[in-house]
Amino acid sequence: MSIELVNRGVAPSRICMLDISSWGSFWSAIGSGTFNMDAFDQFLSDLPSDKRDLKAYMSALSALPVGDHEIELYPLLQACSFGGKQIWRNGERWANAFFRDYWEPTATSIRRSPANPMQPSPTELRRRIDALVNGMKGVTCLNIDIMSVLSDPFPKDAVVYVDPPYQGTTGYAFGFDITSFISRFCEVNQVPLFISEGVPLSDNALMLTFGGAKGGISGTRKEKHQEWLSRF
Repeated sequence: MSIELVNRGVAPSRICMLDISSWGSFWSAIGSGTFNMDAFDQFLSDLPSDKRDLKAYMSALSALPVGDHEIELYPLLQACSFGGKQIWRNGERWANAFFRDYWEPTATSIRRSPANPMQPSPTELRRRIDALVNGMKGVTCLNIDIMSVLSDPFPKDAVVYVDPPYQGTTGYAFGFDITSFISRFCEVNQVPLFISEGVPLSDNALMLTFGGAKGGISGTRKEKHQEWLSRF
């Protein structure tokens, strides 16, 4: 959402993000200009050249204490995460760190091209991170609990968008009671609040339609998850 706002001409300095996970730390570094591209490049250069070795390498790397370069390592961990599931920091260790195998089609496979263990590729990931470093500097990202920002009202010209973990889907390290948040937010604020969820949360809700596959990790899902944008 923030990237698209900047692409449409909104100055990064007008955007305030919030995420309690390592993504919050990552975006805070992007916005403040402290993301260490040299450290990130070193992680990329250390990746094994044979894609078949990547899963074992990332498993060993994620088993080490988090260290000083959590921010630079985290995008690589997520790019290799099995099914794109969230990996999170639990103290000085990484949790839920499971990675993809390199896969090649067999004679009976429906898919005919190999499945890479890192998506996007190291080259594409670096291109995207470099674009963020150069294009998103100035955004503010709060690496805190969302409920802690409800003591005082937001600026009168603010528009708030929340994308919580969807109900009934794979869990994340951090969650919150979305109903309680909405109630408290509306008590304190008069500004528009938009929430993206798998179900409508208000009478003023719009179902969004996107293209793409619907199979999920197993390839057996018959329907896509619905996505609703509710306004309060």
